Amino acid sequence: MTKGDFGGLIVAAWALSSLLLVTTATSQSNSNRTLLERWWWKWATDQAKERRADLERKIATSEHARRPDTHTLNYLQRDDILFQASQRVFRVKLRVPAATAVPAGLVLAIAVADGKPHEWQGAFIAGALLWPFAFTLMIVQLVAKQGMQRWITEIVTARARGAYEALLEPLVSPGCEPPSKSPFRAPQVSAVEALEGLAASLEHYALQRALPDGRTPMPQVVAHYSSAAAFVRELRDGVELDRPDEGKRALLEMERILKILADGRIRDFAPDQVASEVLLKRRQQHQVRRRQVLRLAAFTVCAAGVGAVFALASQTLGIAIVTAVAAVVAASWDRNLQSSNNRDSV
Repeated sequence: MTKGDFGGLIVAAWALSSLLLVTTATSQSNSNRTLLERWWWKWATDQAKERRADLERKIATSEHARRPDTHTLNYLQRDDILFQASQRVFRVKLRVPAATAVPAGLVLAIAVADGKPHEWQGAFIAGALLWPFAFTLMIVQLVAKQGMQRWITEIVTARARGAYEALLEPLVSPGCEPPSKSPFRAPQVSAVEALEGLAASLEHYALQRALPDGRTPMPQVVAHYSSAAAFVRELRDGVELDRPDEGKRALLEMERILKILADGRIRDFAPDQVASEVLLKRRQQHQVRRRQVLRLAAFTVCAAGVGAVFALASQTLGIAIVTAVAAVVAASWDRNLQSSNNRDSV
């Protein structure tokens, strides 16, 4: 096998794995198991059993935790199987295009460098080197949340379990020396980050359930989940401000939250409801911004292609065209970023 054939295989592996990632992205939004999820199902089941045993050991050694009932532990294990399987499959599908993006860029750059010399060869080499990596990054951004579009609560349950496990750890460092593991990290940081992750997942789930049929909103559902997210952020702030007492309160509240999630009584999550209009408006702004970014990305690719054609045709005309195209693209992205910042500040 020659070097050219090996390079062609690398580029083909990157292109096919990227195509597979795009074409199978929406398959993880269905209710049925995908082929890869069936393949990893036994592994996910074993992982969930081990994680349940580990959680029970942590609860047994904690001073303030109370052991959840069997129904809650079964619920955590059942949703953990779903979470482990879906996340494992998504990581597996990401590894091949991520691992072959840089070698594919090197192969393309070498191919451009071995071609006929011209004035724009250096720019084309840089573009060929960066193109696979940039394209892979764009694909990941587009399909990263597709596996979380299912209308089940394993994402929320996983975040709630992570917050509960973080609160089981000591929030105050004993002794006169910092711990050997992560000495510059405050002991409450993991719990604070886990609680914020739970709040964000509650809001994300509410937005996914906001329009079940794509048209008719469910404002009460959004209001209850928004209230739940606000309540979790209240616990987060308390842990940050008063670790000993608020940490115990947050731990007991997380035990209650796990029980609520297991029973499906979301109305009991938080006592008060907050307005859902803010969250729905944020969802609409996010969709508008996403469409604008996709249009600008497509325009940038087309403009780069036009500039490359004129650059190869004529050096003088190519410089003028490329300069004008770069100015238009930069102005378009700058306007889009400024409008996004203005919407965020409102």
